[in-house]
Amino acid sequence: MKIHTSLVCWLLLTIAMLAIACNTKKNKNLDSFYTDGGEWDSARIPFIKPYEAIKSDDRYGWIMNLEGIDGDTGILNIQMAGIVNGTILLYSTNTILHGNDVKEAWYVIIPKQHLEKGFGSYRAYLSYLRALGFKNTPKLHNIRTIASYFDDHETIDWNRIE
Repeated sequence: MKIHTSLVCWLLLTIAMLAIACNTKKNKNLDSFYTDGGEWDSARIPFIKPYEAIKSDDRYGWIMNLEGIDGDTGILNIQMAGIVNGTILLYSTNTILHGNDVKEAWYVIIPKQHLEKGFGSYRAYLSYLRALGFKNTPKLHNIRTIASYFDDHETIDWNRIE
């Protein structure tokens, strides 16, 4: 009877280990930047390396550090985001833009070109996107929807977020 119980325990342990191995294998080839969910006391959403959104409390909501290329060093209260053709697009409320408190701001970030631009009006944002060659207004996703998708999938496929 003891041998039978040991065999069952060994089989259950083996099945559990295989399930864990299969689950971690799907993201094995991805840079950990795109799969790391954050620390125990904060949540994280990866955009394009090195850009990421972090939320540690509700005071400033989702925030993102910038390189300071356009003068701004960060974005507070990110509400909407999207990535289209290597371009990070963000919408934020109650944030700081070029040293001023603003109710709304839109951002265009292209890491490969070392470009970070912030706009205080939707019209200026759209005009800049058109100058970059965007023919249609890109869809932005609610930041909570993105966070939920990332939690569920351990990575983000920006074309599959609903």
